[in-house]
Amino acid sequence: MPDTSLTWKNLKDHFRRYGVIYVVVMGLAAVLSSLLWTMTTPRVPEDQRVLIYVADAYTDVTPLKPITEDVLREAQGYDPTLRAVDVESLRFADPDEDYTGVMVLMTRLAAGEGDVFLAGAKAMDALVQMGACEPLEPYYENGWLDQLEPYYGEVTDPETGETTRFMAGLKLDSLESLLDMRVMYNEGACLAVAVNGSNMETSMKAAELLVERLQGEAGGDA
Repeated sequence: MPDTSLTWKNLKDHFRRYGVIYVVVMGLAAVLSSLLWTMTTPRVPEDQRVLIYVADAYTDVTPLKPITEDVLREAQGYDPTLRAVDVESLRFADPDEDYTGVMVLMTRLAAGEGDVFLAGAKAMDALVQMGACEPLEPYYENGWLDQLEPYYGEVTDPETGETTRFMAGLKLDSLESLLDMRVMYNEGACLAVAVNGSNMETSMKAAELLVERLQGEAGGDA
């Protein structure tokens, strides 16, 4: 008859055998919670809102809240239908150590959440591989945020094996105010525009205004 008593030895053996199942269940719970939040939270219509995600292992968007309020007021002069510019954290650790961030990111993208991303290196790589980044070459060539250095990503077609290189984002290494304000580590981080965003032109204008304000914050601290 098997030993079913509650002992430390039996517990360790149980988790050794079934630990993977617990990890999967917790991951699914995180994804379902994210999806439930997306479906039930009352929000401004997507085409009247710009949502900026700060995606990295550590983020604190609190210092950006008053800046995005100013961005909203300025962007409304460009798009009078705009009702909100929101900024939210999206925790994204190294996928080799914690796969939860990947699943949450995929859920948000599938739900059409997120117009602009300030993404750490790992999150940026995931966005590229998911095909979530709007190619920025034509906008950059017309002067949009050309003070920032381009970031080029590569995607490989699984069927043909052909690799395509494109401007997936803009490097944020020069925006030291992100680090000074403890929003995120800016080294290796990038700005990306979601390819399936609901309001592309207004989102890009909001991103431009945000970068200008962050550059101004750095200048003000000098």
